[in-house]
Amino acid sequence: MEAFLRLTPEEREAIDNFAFSQRLLSEGSDAARRFALLSLDCSVEIALRSYLLKKNVTREKVDSIKHFHELINECEAKGLQLPKEIKSAIYDLHEMRNRMYHGRIILIPSLMDLKSWSNSTSWLLRIITNFDPQEYFKSGYYERISLRLEDLTYVDELEKKFRIKPPYVKKLTWWSEIQRDVVEAGEKWDLYIHYRPRWPFFIPTLILVKCNPYDKPVSRDFILELESKASFLKTEKKVWRVWLGVVSSSGFDPKAKERAELHESRTLGLILVNPKDKEIICSGRGESRKASKWLITGV
Repeated sequence: MEAFLRLTPEEREAIDNFAFSQRLLSEGSDAARRFALLSLDCSVEIALRSYLLKKNVTREKVDSIKHFHELINECEAKGLQLPKEIKSAIYDLHEMRNRMYHGRIILIPSLMDLKSWSNSTSWLLRIITNFDPQEYFKSGYYERISLRLEDLTYVDELEKKFRIKPPYVKKLTWWSEIQRDVVEAGEKWDLYIHYRPRWPFFIPTLILVKCNPYDKPVSRDFILELESKASFLKTEKKVWRVWLGVVSSSGFDPKAKERAELHESRTLGLILVNPKDKEIICSGRGESRKASKWLITGV
């Protein structure tokens, strides 16, 4: 999983689309095969665009490429070597997608064709990302879902809060980092803030927020794993304390809630937030009490 998180966001998205297509293929229904084809084509296009971005092509220029053949040509011009059979296969895949999308064909793609296109897409992803998408699919991590709207809205509000009103005295505070979707210690944090208030309030603090990436309640083990990584980052970033927020509109299991309710530490504050049910869970003691003042928005 750490190798996957070290990929660029575009590469991860391409691999996620590929894994989703494989799950659809395993279902085998007509509708599933149609959606599998769309997912494969999407995976190819995102992978090719991610290749250009890694070759230092500006995002503006990459986004301006509208036609598939132009995208292929640009990638080859930047050094991507595509065997003739792979190039032919991804062209056929894209053409079939266009014919279906624009209503020029009503036939369902055959399982044989889809498996052939899957093999070509898998090869392309391995070359571009140096990561095996089939192994990723087999690992089960493809079951991750897109972050829920309620969770993302909470993170948006939190970011605005910190940018408008920094902790403590505004004139005595400076921010070293405010980031979204940052990967640290093999973990993707949906909000990452590192601030060092100026003297005399010099308490370097790391704020980490993680949205639940699974379509199920957060478990106690998941919380403990995040705490471990937060403690590691506390040492690595040379801060005095960490405020850890875990956001899940899918809720938390009873043991995870118990962990937060009993949490008491002078160096790590733990807050659980369920924006959908407007539920906040924390002990109200130690750093958790201080963290709650800044990790609780209008949920």
